[in-house]
Amino acid sequence: MARKAQVRSSRTTAAREKTGPAERALRRLIDDLKLHATAPLAEELRIHAETYAAYLEAEAALSERTRRAYLADLHQYLADALAFRQGGAKIAAKSTNALFSAHTVRAFLARRLQETDRTSVARTHASLKSFFAFATRDLGQSSPAELISAPKVSRTLPVHLDVTSIESILRAATRGTRAGSKKVRSRWLRNAALLEVLYSCGLRASEVVALDWQQIDFDPGVLRVEQGKGGKQRVVPIGRDALESLERCRSDWSEPNRCEEAVFLNLRGGRLSVRSVGRILDECIRRAAVQTKASPHALRHSFATHLLENGADLRAIQEMLGHASISTTQRYTHLDLRHLTNVYSTAHPRA
Repeated sequence: MARKAQVRSSRTTAAREKTGPAERALRRLIDDLKLHATAPLAEELRIHAETYAAYLEAEAALSERTRRAYLADLHQYLADALAFRQGGAKIAAKSTNALFSAHTVRAFLARRLQETDRTSVARTHASLKSFFAFATRDLGQSSPAELISAPKVSRTLPVHLDVTSIESILRAATRGTRAGSKKVRSRWLRNAALLEVLYSCGLRASEVVALDWQQIDFDPGVLRVEQGKGGKQRVVPIGRDALESLERCRSDWSEPNRCEEAVFLNLRGGRLSVRSVGRILDECIRRAAVQTKASPHALRHSFATHLLENGADLRAIQEMLGHASISTTQRYTHLDLRHLTNVYSTAHPRA
């Protein structure tokens, strides 16, 4: 009976891995198309949506969270354009011409501006711009979203933590490895290694949970980070403390049903989830009595900022973060006024 339960559990886990948030968003979109669009149009849009979803994962190498958001935005646009939410009859259109027009996109974004904030509408514009660029690239047509400007939004610097706060959080995780049962100590060895790697390498939460042991080269101390299924990789150095924490985690973990490849595991031996990473960080922040609330992404921002403050080249930081554009990297870095004035005083000939 126990063996059967294990088999059922592994099948359930595998099924969940194949139907993540992005896949569920795509399924909801397709189900709505079947209900509310004419059959020929629904089929045409289904093909567009499925190939676009595959493109986002394989070629664009976007995270699960971003893919879900893009597909949800596309769903909302089609729902509005096809009047899914108004309870009307199936529309009689026999082509995508009306849906792929600048007029339809502009009208949709204008309605969205009346319903929500400019930042959300700017994200929706980016989602539609991405979809239409993909959908029209082989047709020799211009993308309708290219003709429409995104709403202006004020950029706020994302949260980051100073070095003192980071050290307090990491010490809180390490303290957990020294007390309690074997199971509790194992959990905290994992937590400590997880946070060390996040900060040491500037990884996204989705990247750290996808990490396999074969991607870690302990000598000379680098990680090979997979960026989507298109075979893209980046190589990131990993610090001594993080490597030592990983070694302790690997030698300690002895769960018989564990996923052999994965680095960070849940207590059932399966791969840790992105949501669990956030919970672990929250618990360590609370234990460390750090007053700032922060997400795992804040450790990525902190990684970039602390490197830049200590003289790292912005282009090198861009490579380590895996950014296509250096302007994205610039938004990740936070230099306080004191640091800027120190740099100015040191570097400017007439300071």
